[in-house]
Amino acid sequence: MNSVKLFTIITLIIAGLLAGCQNKPTKSNFDSSGTEFGFEPPPVWSGSMQNLKRHLVNLEPYIFDKEKFNAVESEAVLIKEIHGLAVESSYVKHDPAIATKDPTVKFVASQFAEELQQADQNFKGGWKDYSRSQLMKVTSYCVECHTRLRQGPEFQTDSKSNYVSTLSRRNQIELFIAFREFDKAFSLSLESVRPESTFIQKESDIYAVARLGLQVAVQFQQNITKTGLLLSTIDKNKSIPRYLKLANDRWKISIQHWNPDTNLRSLSEIRELIKNRHSEIDDMRAIAALLTYLTSPIQEQELGEALLLTGESYERLNGVSTLALQDNYYEACVRKAPKTKWGKKCFNNLENSVRSSYSGLSKIGLPQDVKKKLDQLKKQLE
Repeated sequence: MNSVKLFTIITLIIAGLLAGCQNKPTKSNFDSSGTEFGFEPPPVWSGSMQNLKRHLVNLEPYIFDKEKFNAVESEAVLIKEIHGLAVESSYVKHDPAIATKDPTVKFVASQFAEELQQADQNFKGGWKDYSRSQLMKVTSYCVECHTRLRQGPEFQTDSKSNYVSTLSRRNQIELFIAFREFDKAFSLSLESVRPESTFIQKESDIYAVARLGLQVAVQFQQNITKTGLLLSTIDKNKSIPRYLKLANDRWKISIQHWNPDTNLRSLSEIRELIKNRHSEIDDMRAIAALLTYLTSPIQEQELGEALLLTGESYERLNGVSTLALQDNYYEACVRKAPKTKWGKKCFNNLENSVRSSYSGLSKIGLPQDVKKKLDQLKKQLE
């Protein structure tokens, strides 16, 4: 997928996120209890949607061109546009309705703004590769906020159908997911794996499309009937690659242990599911259950373990799509349950994950703001 199309997706997702929001901007670094660094309140974005879109469009020619992004002659415009984007992202106000429905979304929403603010600081500090990677990551936060629970609005993409049809099959599905058009996303995935499908793809593409369909059916819709339909359709297709067949065999084992009449309501039930996992399906089911569990009043010990399990399940789903944001849950775990054994495990996982994500970007090591943040988190464990 070329840079223009990918960045346009970013703009569309941001626009969908902002479309129904209120206009009065308010800044906040505190959670509803007044505690700094907690689950940040969900943003109700100001009337600056057009400003966000403008900054994104202006940045488009640079972000997906490494040489242009690092060029000396690009610095002035990038300093201006990245800073503008970071400032716009920080204007938020509390929305009690969203907080009541899904309090865990608050942390993810705050991380979106923080990621852009760090990108701004890193660029000014000379860490251009880190800044560029953070700017490319912003779609993950938008998608994550839109796929927290089954409940929620659907953002229509009908007016953009001509554009959507020009995207690759995988990116069409991810765009539908971002707008919570789960039925469209699933139908496109199912169509792609049918024996009679005319979908022309690389082997890796058909595998990715199948896994995205699985994620929609299992994690986002929690629909065992759709899941079974996808797996049986894959079974009938004799032309799919062998490793997808093998993966499908594992998925079938997981679905055999899925009782649709039994809800995963307790932490012990979720823990048991993860312990006996057979495939990604079990992690997807666990995440759906954990995100619901995290909306209920729970004690520090249970909160710490639930956040750890969520982060670990997301980490195992790395590569399925852009939705794996395990670092958010590890960090939330450290901040919310620092004196528990879960807090220490979460910090270790977070540190390993962060170092791994930065290892291929630069030979210098972690940027100073990332080191400082890890040091601050480590001190909370003392």
